[in-house]
Amino acid sequence: MKTILVPTDFSDSATNALDFARQLALAHDMEVNLLHVVEQASAPYMTAVSGGMHDQLGNVFVLKVIERAKAQLELIVNELSNVKVKASYQIKIGNPYRKISNYIKSETCDLIVMGTRGVSGIDEVLVGSNTEKVVRHAQVPVITIKQPILLEDIKELVFAMSYSEDQEYLAWELKDLQRMFNARLHLVTINTPGSFVSDRHGMKYLLEFAQQQNLQNYTVNIYSDLVEEDGIRHFAEDHQADLIAMATHGRTGINHLLSGSLSEQVVNHVDLPVVTFPIKLKPSKPLKDVVL
Repeated sequence: MKTILVPTDFSDSATNALDFARQLALAHDMEVNLLHVVEQASAPYMTAVSGGMHDQLGNVFVLKVIERAKAQLELIVNELSNVKVKASYQIKIGNPYRKISNYIKSETCDLIVMGTRGVSGIDEVLVGSNTEKVVRHAQVPVITIKQPILLEDIKELVFAMSYSEDQEYLAWELKDLQRMFNARLHLVTINTPGSFVSDRHGMKYLLEFAQQQNLQNYTVNIYSDLVEEDGIRHFAEDHQADLIAMATHGRTGINHLLSGSLSEQVVNHVDLPVVTFPIKLKPSKPLKDVVL
């Protein structure tokens, strides 16, 4: 990995994400690219003005916002340069999620580090967050950050694994994460009443995965809970995890509305940093093919 994209709105969580990206860049000789998106409809009082005057005032407002953002970004880039981190920035105008997505498609980006405040209740169902949408669709790993965290404090990495994810691709990602954080890896699958696999078969699956892919410094675990999200959170708490890793399938449309996304739920509801990476390859070894 060589480049880190840090979308920022200058909020506290975005500042925490930037600080974490700085630590990663220093530790692994990576470049930080900052992206700030100015929403044109960001001034509520503008809706009270109509016609040409609305457009004129809107343009003036947007220009002022851009000027202020440019000054903040230049200050950040200078501060990063002072600690020997190569950095640059871009400012876009429009919908934050769409502009972030376009950037990912058109620019070099190996990793995204984003702040998130999380959402809950009706907001989570109807709106969601820009971070949540990026987690769902990004074709590169995404690290979401809520609280300040030091890189050297990440010692225990939990990977919540399902029985239908592509093993070879997951192993590559997990090894990369372990190298990045120098952490112990805890492989875990969550048993729920609606999706139950015996410990014997589940442990066989996890052990075969770990041994075939030559994982190092790891544990294998089966954890039972009422729902999968709670199981991941409770397992992480019980094992004093510092970071949670998950794969995401990028569901959209009605499939997403009906099934939801476990990775997005965990990002929203867990205070720990969460790393998500996309399943890019078709699953090759579901559980029924590897257990007797």
